[in-house]
Amino acid sequence: MRAGAITAALGIIIGAVAPGFAAEPQAAATAAAAGDAGASVFASRCAVCHGPQAAGIPGSFPPLREQVVAFAKIPQGRDYLVMVVTTGLMGSLAVSGINYNGVMPAQSGLSDAEVAAVLNYLATAALSAADVIDARARHDDKSAQATRTLRPATVP
Repeated sequence: MRAGAITAALGIIIGAVAPGFAAEPQAAATAAAAGDAGASVFASRCAVCHGPQAAGIPGSFPPLREQVVAFAKIPQGRDYLVMVVTTGLMGSLAVSGINYNGVMPAQSGLSDAEVAAVLNYLATAALSAADVIDARARHDDKSAQATRTLRPATVP
């Protein structure tokens, strides 16, 4: 059993014995476990191109944090982020004044919860797996080209 799961289980047990006592630690443990999951997904799937700090490689792979944070603040941006992760992205785009023209492969092997976790890790955006499912359902065309057209005009 993972440490986060043990902490959450203890919080439930303590909360049953002393209601209200474990609510805050349990919420903190759940948030920590979600952060760990997002960090793990990022390290295994994203860091190879975008770097361990999500700073990118100028001209090759864009930095992520600033633009993910900005997009996560608006509904169409949240949809765009979900679709970028799940369908990939290709073509030209400018990030922080630098042009990129490449291909990001779809991360189709990730669960909806993992997609939410990695986006939350990058943006502290409070996305849930249900939000990911809803965003994917709103967009019939699951191609990288269609995802590119979802990019909001307000970019950092």
